Amino acid sequence: MSQDVVIGIDGGGTKTRAVVVTVEGEFLGEALGPSSNFQVLGPEKMARVLDECIQQALEVAGRKDLRLRRISAGLAGVGRPSDRERALQAMRELGFDAEYQVDSDAVAALTGAFAGGQGIIVIAGTGSICFGKGADGRVERSGGWGYLLGDEGSGYYIGQQAIIAALKDLDGRGPATQLRSALERRYGLERIDRIIPKVYQGEIDRTEIANLAPLVFQTAAQGDAVAQEVIQRAGEELGKLAAAVARRLTWSDKVVRVAPIGSLFRQIHVLAPHMERELRKAGVPFAMVSPMFDPAVGAALLGLEAEGITIDDSLCRKLAASVGSRTGGPRE
Repeated sequence: MSQDVVIGIDGGGTKTRAVVVTVEGEFLGEALGPSSNFQVLGPEKMARVLDECIQQALEVAGRKDLRLRRISAGLAGVGRPSDRERALQAMRELGFDAEYQVDSDAVAALTGAFAGGQGIIVIAGTGSICFGKGADGRVERSGGWGYLLGDEGSGYYIGQQAIIAALKDLDGRGPATQLRSALERRYGLERIDRIIPKVYQGEIDRTEIANLAPLVFQTAAQGDAVAQEVIQRAGEELGKLAAAVARRLTWSDKVVRVAPIGSLFRQIHVLAPHMERELRKAGVPFAMVSPMFDPAVGAALLGLEAEGITIDDSLCRKLAASVGSRTGGPRE
């Protein structure tokens, strides 16, 4: 007797992850691949990455009797309806005997974090963005306007503000900071202003600036007041993202769940107090929580819903238990 399954895909700017989940909520396996960002790769290359991940995930599942009902992808770079349609068309040409659907990676992350229920996710890595789903199912966002016009609170923001603070130290326009010498050592600079051509000529690019965030956290932990202020402002900006969404939605839960997602939240213990201060100003009772499931599983849940499967507590418990047994523990 065949086993009906869906595949959920989290296609991001760094990596792609595909998971196989049965219609009863059992996690059977996963596969990882390179980036499948639609805007960077285009539809054809994106589809090739997805194809390899799907094939590998089905092999890892290790069952010959699987019947693939739906492939549900949460992809980076498909925010516009026209892009989602192009991505969907490219996926349909893969040739699997299944239904296909495409949502943004943020929608998949939001669905996974709360198993389709109410709540707010704040995503902070190289960039930053916030999404929330209210009691009526409406979804709102704030931020995510890119490093030139936004991404406040992100890794890039922290790195950029650190460089600016070091240059102000050099000029005498700002207080002295250990960030100046730390950056000079990192890049082998005689003086911090030698960093200027490296930034403007792209040698130190957006990703590298974002990678400065750990150095700023470290400098702040050593007692540098300027680094501490940069981290405080970052936390406040992330809190403002969540507060803006909280104010625009209606909630039936007594406490609104806020789930931090992304590499920057390895420092959640440092950022959380500043975020929470901004959330309290919004006047909505909240609780900071870990996501229930990762974005790939969130995409699978969207696929199950499209197949008419009810995402209830029983299914979520079974899914959480099988994710843990297959991967050695729950994923954040």
